[in-house]
Amino acid sequence: MDEICKFAPELCIRPSNDANQQADNLLNWIQAYDQITDGGYHGRIIERCFSNVHVFREESNRGLRQDCQVTKGGLWLGLSATDKSLYLNHHQKGADDMLLRASGLDFELVTPEDFSIYGVVLDQQALGSILDQMDIEIDSLAMLNQVVSTPHAYQLKAYLSILLSNQPVRWSCDTHESLLLDFVADVIDSSSGGNDSMEPLYQRAKVMKRVKQTLESRDWSHPMTISELCSAVHVSRRTLQNTFHSCCGMSPHQFLLRVRLNQARRALLTSDGEHSVYDIAFKHGFFHLGLFAGNYKKLFGESPSATLAQASV
Repeated sequence: MDEICKFAPELCIRPSNDANQQADNLLNWIQAYDQITDGGYHGRIIERCFSNVHVFREESNRGLRQDCQVTKGGLWLGLSATDKSLYLNHHQKGADDMLLRASGLDFELVTPEDFSIYGVVLDQQALGSILDQMDIEIDSLAMLNQVVSTPHAYQLKAYLSILLSNQPVRWSCDTHESLLLDFVADVIDSSSGGNDSMEPLYQRAKVMKRVKQTLESRDWSHPMTISELCSAVHVSRRTLQNTFHSCCGMSPHQFLLRVRLNQARRALLTSDGEHSVYDIAFKHGFFHLGLFAGNYKKLFGESPSATLAQASV
């Protein structure tokens, strides 16, 4: 048990055979559930509780109407774990819509049969840190209830599907928590529109020089988040975004992904045959092998296994 908890909080599974029991099983929420489709009820909550983030997957075999409010936290992000839509406050939301509600605000969900939903809840400290980086007032989140971004949704679903499974979780609690916070920050940033003001050219050049120095000394076995890069080069998230779009024509996230993919490619090409594609991917900060292989093939036009085969010729 100590070895498991060294890498991530223990996976907790809470089964239930009544909708009311399921509503009570979710930590730090005020909820009331009505079962709205016929038949015996079965559901469960699968969760991990980090220091500043609570992640869970809630599953129900019957349709539900849910009155909800997060009582202890700063922000809830919800995302369908299936290809089914749901209703938030009487508006239909698609399977890739990311739902956002600040704590203390009531909302209603209506979910179909055989449905599951991912939830990520940030505490007030974690949310405050993100908003400070982005120069966003917390009051503005009360007006935001949905972000439509298929790439973000796909990445978050893939990550949470492993994090909330019985598969071995290899990275530290701090690494997983940093990744989760970075996902949420990216989602908020993609919805904010941002500030179009631009730093002078010489300032952007200084930022990119600090980025290069930071990446040269980076241990890639743990993925670098945008928040960590902002701290390392002493700029806000918005300034970093503007600088990368101006100097590289891409976002910081896209840039870091390509750097890691190129590092992994060099390792595959020089492999001595003792390491698998998974070993090399994980060593360069890739948690989900399917995502790694898809991004790798998109960038280089061949699969990682094809590159590895070249090294053994």
